[in-house]
Amino acid sequence: MSSDTNVTKYQIKEELRRQWSGKAVEMALMSRWDDAVQANQQILEVFPDDTQARNRLGKAYYELGRLEDALSAYEQSLLKQPTNNIARKRLADLYAQLNREPAIKLGEGMPAIEIAEEEAEEAEFEDYLEEEESESSVEEDTSD
Repeated sequence: MSSDTNVTKYQIKEELRRQWSGKAVEMALMSRWDDAVQANQQILEVFPDDTQARNRLGKAYYELGRLEDALSAYEQSLLKQPTNNIARKRLADLYAQLNREPAIKLGEGMPAIEIAEEEAEEAEFEDYLEEEESESSVEEDTSD
């Protein structure tokens, strides 16, 4: 097997991840949360360390009212990436909502880490959704 074949397989896998991620985001933007769960699970079957997919999965579970599944998704995300501020914030919110003590360390002893605006991949998923909704409503307003 040549190294060209390996590069091609890698490129194909990354293209699949990109397409599946786009589908997962699209499903979330349309509030099709069951479909968003399936799309993110598909990504995680092939890319189990994809923390963005796991964060999106947590969000979809949350929107479906499956809070225990959301907790699990965010906990796994934080365990795989301890600096994951999205998972940390969502877990803190979920633990408070469920009136329970955190099952894993949320990094209280760590200095606060702010998410810089230029780090788009670190931006919170809800903020992204809100921006998309705002742009849609502005476009609708200007087309009237």
